[in-house]
This record gives sequence, C-alpha cells and structure tokens, in this order.
Amino acid sequence: MNQPPKSSLDRVPTPSVHVFSGSPLATPAPLSSLRRPNWRLPEGVAPGTWEYTQAESIAAGYQSFVANTPLVGFDVAQMLRMLPAPQPDRRTRVLDLGCGDGRALRALWESGYDVLGVDLSQPMLRQVTMGDHGEALRNRLVRANLVQLDGFRDGIADHACCLFSTIGMIRGRRFRRQFLRHVSRIVGPDGSLVLHVHNRNSAWRDRPSAMAWLRSARLAIGSRQHELGDRTYSYRGLADMFLHTFSLRELRADLQASGWRGDQIIPLSVTGGEILGRPRWLPGLRAGGFIAVARAF
Repeated sequence: MNQPPKSSLDRVPTPSVHVFSGSPLATPAPLSSLRRPNWRLPEGVAPGTWEYTQAESIAAGYQSFVANTPLVGFDVAQMLRMLPAPQPDRRTRVLDLGCGDGRALRALWESGYDVLGVDLSQPMLRQVTMGDHGEALRNRLVRANLVQLDGFRDGIADHACCLFSTIGMIRGRRFRRQFLRHVSRIVGPDGSLVLHVHNRNSAWRDRPSAMAWLRSARLAIGSRQHELGDRTYSYRGLADMFLHTFSLRELRADLQASGWRGDQIIPLSVTGGEILGRPRWLPGLRAGGFIAVARAF
C-alpha cells in the first residue's frame, strides 16, 4: 500500500506510488479482464469492488452518473456544517477516506481546510488531478486500501470524513471495524469523523428491496461469508458490485467498538437529499440512511 505524501506539515514517509495526470490513457480494458481470484484480493475488498476500483470507464463517467443523485451535494453540505471551522492560526487537516473523484475533497479545500484524499482506485485519483484545484491536490492524494492504513502516522489529521456509503463497500464487519480503528488512531485527540451509511431496514418500502433483504437474511443464516445487510447487484457493467447496508443499532455498535463516540446521528430521507421528517419517530425503519458525527474517545 502507499504511504501519505511527504509534506512540510508533518514528517511522514514518501509514498511509493504517486498519482500523475496529463499522460494519454490506454484503451480501457474489458471489465471482465480486471477480475482477480479471491485469494489475490486485498483485505475487505469484494471481487466486484476490485473491478470498480480498476476501471477507467467507471472513473471517467462517475461525475455525470451521480449528477442527479439527491445525496450528492447534500452530504457535502452537511459535512461542512458539522466539522469545526478551520482555525485561522493553523492548517486544519481533514482526511477524506474513499475520496473518489474528489467531490468532497475540493469542497473542503475551497472552504480553507488542508486535505488528504485516500482511495484504492488509481483511475479515480487521476480524475481528482484533472478537475478543479488538480495541481494543488496532486500531492495530497494517496492510493491505499481503507482497511490497510497501518502506514499512516498517529494523529496526522484533525478530522476525517467517509461519505456516500464508502464504508459499505468494505466486505466483512471485522474489516469495517478495522478501518474505523485506523481512523480513530490517525485523527488527533478530540477529532471528528463524519460518516454516511445506507439503512438496510428501509428495504421494506418496496417489494424488490424487501425481497433482497430476505435473501440477505437467508444467506446470512446459511453462510459465514455473508452478513445481514450484504448486497450484490449489477452496476455500470459490473456483474456483482458489493455494498453492505447498516441498521442503526449496527452503526452505533461499530463506532463504539472502534474507539468512537456517536455524538450525533442524523437520519436521512429515502432519497438521501434531505433530513428525515419527524426524525425521532422510528428512524431505524423510516430513514434511507444516516450521517453520523462521531468523536474519538
């Protein structure tokens, strides 16, 4: 895995792989050619997720694909509202975990934060360098598996965010908790984590999703490889994209077991584009997802 880039703000190892832009891209390989056997996959990465992270076509079209998703924009606005404001006398660093093409990263940079973006997808990181503030962000990008963040120095970030259910792309509860423990170590004392997840119990609102919930429950009973809330589905040419969806109880338990105190959990509407109406009334069943604001303890 790569290490954080060397910076004048702290003394950390130079990454072994750098992110470059401006070079011609080769003809994209067929998605099927990106498949790896399970024994060659990084920890916590499902086969479909690996293909997702390697595909140039998915990264190049990502911005237009999610443009009309209500959650896009709303989650960043909520994050900026929840994070403590940048300090005028020092650079306040936010770690963007699963930064993708830099949607939240650019908003943080424009708001005056120092940033460090981490993603497993080299094509996605290349999109960051080709967008707004690409030159400024180029040396603030690290390619790494979110489960394997051992090379990050303790306390190098003031706060962290993990949006758009990126944690749900990690397969296996022990690996999701391993990721959260890494973040609690990397974020300094009294730092915040803003985290978004999808609510699996909102599946009961329509028949196809309810059937998917029941299939997941049945598989969880019969297989150690499957957990309640795991889903695989077709996505932009991928046959088996993976996503884990959470219950409210599971979210709270995972945060607490990993060194975080869930100070605030905001239930979102089914579309994700607004806060749930009457948020205290059965949010575990009615919400489409949750944005948690947690603090290290």
